[in-house]
Amino acid sequence: MEFGKVDGELLGEVDFSIPPDPESTKQVLKQNKKRQPKQPEVRIGGAKWGRKDWVGTIYPKGTKEADFLEYYARTFNTIEMNSLFYRIQPPSVVEKWVAKVGKDFTFCPKFYQGITHIKRLKNAEEWTGAFLESIEGFGKHLGPSFLQLSDNFGPKNFDVLESYLYLLPKDLDVFVEVRHKE
Repeated sequence: MEFGKVDGELLGEVDFSIPPDPESTKQVLKQNKKRQPKQPEVRIGGAKWGRKDWVGTIYPKGTKEADFLEYYARTFNTIEMNSLFYRIQPPSVVEKWVAKVGKDFTFCPKFYQGITHIKRLKNAEEWTGAFLESIEGFGKHLGPSFLQLSDNFGPKNFDVLESYLYLLPKDLDVFVEVRHKE
């Protein structure tokens, strides 16, 4: 088995349930009453819903591509929106996606590659504005956004990253994905 992938024939045999906390974890948490944790919010999903190979397993047999997101949202409660990395969508498309999911579903869009890989976070105001306008359509369904940097965006560019992040809206949750080996 390749990490992160399950052979389609074995998918029905996978137990996706989360096991209960071991007793030792419960004891450690009880010892520190000042820092009682909230119930964690667990989100499970993938990078895209357009998986034709899921028809007959995750999606019912005969499911049309136009209905993939609706069925995806019945199984998972979040998605990393890799598709926005390749193309900024108009808010009307985003709103159609939102109409197909339940009230607790979250979309986690990946920043457009023009911002991260072409402009490399410099002079990217126009594309950033278009991206932010697009993801505004997610409304309360917007989760964190992923800012994936190219593998050649190294530590010497930290000031560029820092400057770019300061320009973003303060209420936008951003996860930065660094790929440079340093």
